[in-house]
Amino acid sequence: MDNAFTVTLVRHFPTQGNVHKKYIGWTDEPIMSGLKAVNRLGEAKQVLGSDLLRCRQTAEMLFDDISYIGSAKLRECSFGIWEKKTYKELKDNEKYQTWLEDFYRNAPPEGESLQQLESRVIEGFYEGISQSNPVIIITHGGPIRALLSKFVNSSKSFWEWEVPHGSAYTLHWKDKQEVMEGKHCISFSVEHLMEKELL
Repeated sequence: MDNAFTVTLVRHFPTQGNVHKKYIGWTDEPIMSGLKAVNRLGEAKQVLGSDLLRCRQTAEMLFDDISYIGSAKLRECSFGIWEKKTYKELKDNEKYQTWLEDFYRNAPPEGESLQQLESRVIEGFYEGISQSNPVIIITHGGPIRALLSKFVNSSKSFWEWEVPHGSAYTLHWKDKQEVMEGKHCISFSVEHLMEKELL
């Protein structure tokens, strides 16, 4: 296993918008104050992930003085004009109901579909894993679900993956070539990094 390749996917710590169940895909909110990390992810030469503030701040909480590479390709789905709105505010909107019927192909006005998210995130993932081994990626629920759906041998669909804030999924392959070929990981584990899950 000398050539083993490991990727850890971390969902950022929560924001006020998360707590109030708002769509905050590209909205650049900070994480909530008073949060504590109970677990650290050990040594890392470099961390990459979404360029949004909540991911950068999560990296600062989990790692000391670490180099962070932010990429817009690893952002959450863009919810367009529905950013900062809730289900309650949108439920009577016909376009919103159409979107709920097929997230994968339909997109919010001025936003993107899950198909577009998936394509963007996988491109950002492959660009990122050339940086180091092991790879640590701090990102959002949507991108993590997209990557788990692609690389974990499971019957779970996109929305069946539970990805709480502050959770870390570590995926292992025999070598980097298997990742580049899009093969499933050989094992994965989950760890919770936050003192208390708020959502």
